[in-house]
Amino acid sequence: MKRIILTATFLLSILVAYAQSDVATLIESGNAKIKQKEYASAIRDFEQVLKSQPADTSALNGIILASLLTKDLKGAERYIEQSISLHPANAMFYYQRGVLNNIREQYRRSIEDFTKALELNPNSTLMVQIYLNRALANIRETYLDAAMADYNAAQEIDPRNAIVYNSRGFTNYRLGNYLDAINDYSKGLDLEPNNAISYYNRGMAYLKLNDKANACIDFHKSCKLDNVNGCKMVVSECSSKRIEAN
Repeated sequence: MKRIILTATFLLSILVAYAQSDVATLIESGNAKIKQKEYASAIRDFEQVLKSQPADTSALNGIILASLLTKDLKGAERYIEQSISLHPANAMFYYQRGVLNNIREQYRRSIEDFTKALELNPNSTLMVQIYLNRALANIRETYLDAAMADYNAAQEIDPRNAIVYNSRGFTNYRLGNYLDAINDYSKGLDLEPNNAISYYNRGMAYLKLNDKANACIDFHKSCKLDNVNGCKMVVSECSSKRIEAN
């Protein structure tokens, strides 16, 4: 009898190991397909995992992401609510619901979700994303000071994130802080020197300060990087000066 029990236990352990291996393979496959933009196929991989392990956080995260990328908002919402019910202390799922609410232009709800996600002490990488997305919602609600606070918090966590500087530069521009906007765009360009939009935006900030020489240098650089608006500004503001980019 002992031999039978031991054999059955051994076989069960093998089956569990195979099952875990299959799950890992499907999740890896699903994530790879998201990178390849094969979203429907990725969803099928994650669905297979969830049939046997409905609480698997990696599969839930993957299927929510793929659903958002395919603009299947109802599907994303269904899996997000399921995930929060199963994992009420997981910051990622509140973050994803915040993203969904941003897409739906329900910005006050998204601010609540991002705030809840921050309360759950996410890792630093996710925290930066939460601050960036909450800042966007705050801008949409014209809470510009709150958006600035979010960008400042993100910058403290990740001081080499070009998106943070470019986004804060835009907010400073909206607030009329043109010198601060220029400083932010300059820091962003140090990290992403071929960002055509940042050159254009910094040029607009220079223009607000009546510094047409530097503005036109930036508009020329933006135009050379195929930014249509930069080219338009070259024609309207810089053609008579013929200022060439460095």
